[in-house]
Amino acid sequence: MQLQDLSSSGDYYITAIKVYRQASGWGRLWKVIDWMNEHLPALVGSLGSSAVVDGGINMLSVGAGCGTIDSKILHHLLDSAHPKLRAVILEPDSHMMQQYQDLVSKESTKLQGVDFDWRQQTFQEFQATAKEDDKFHFISCISSIYYCGDLEKSLKFLYEKLDSGGLLLITTTSADSGFGKLWKYLSVNLAREGEHLMSTDIQEACYKLNIPIAEVQTIKIYCDISSCFNAPPHQLSQDGSILLDFLTHIVNFAQNAPAGFRDDVLRLLGSQECSVRGPEGQVNLDASNSIFLIRRE
Repeated sequence: MQLQDLSSSGDYYITAIKVYRQASGWGRLWKVIDWMNEHLPALVGSLGSSAVVDGGINMLSVGAGCGTIDSKILHHLLDSAHPKLRAVILEPDSHMMQQYQDLVSKESTKLQGVDFDWRQQTFQEFQATAKEDDKFHFISCISSIYYCGDLEKSLKFLYEKLDSGGLLLITTTSADSGFGKLWKYLSVNLAREGEHLMSTDIQEACYKLNIPIAEVQTIKIYCDISSCFNAPPHQLSQDGSILLDFLTHIVNFAQNAPAGFRDDVLRLLGSQECSVRGPEGQVNLDASNSIFLIRRE
């Protein structure tokens, strides 16, 4: 099957992200932020000894997006005992980068003390140009490890970029969630093994690389995907069609996928294996995330 991957679709990918966020009621975003608010104060308070000596923290944000989650991380880092903060912001999309910069301008008072280093680069471009001795006390990879290329190579690079006592935080799709089961099905049936990364892939790669995982936590997230079922596939609303594209990561999935395969995907999505029904018949996909905490000793 010759189907276009969503991540290569430019502006359409950004549109698909927005539709997915709306379908989840922005639940994923705020549940991740709630997790940050609850756990980050203790985590950042124990960052590496060099941060204490230097009086500041070096942070790397991989695939920072529009900055909504990042800004919360920065607030917690600033609230810790380290008033100086250098933040390297890695985001390849110019529109996302501009939204992040606009957010920083709006929150300039709250983010005083942050020295921003803006890098409109892919992760691979950053790898190729990063200085060997540039280390970070905190690295965030929020729902972006999917786009970093070779997983083992990327994890090894990120771990080696941590300073002593530094923390790497990765969020990814939980393999046992409905979303994870969908991606496993797509990987097998589209012969795209390795393209739909999930929590089990992170665990296996860290084991192979002898990278210690300090902790794994799960954030329960549900997304209302009823619009993918409100009409026959070829008659879905615009939002329903775009949402289905995001879930499958395939452009124009309803129109371009072979009918039998498309119908099998929709049956799986709507099944109890992936989703639960709401009181009014809504189809709520289990889109839970796993959070990995990796600390460099």
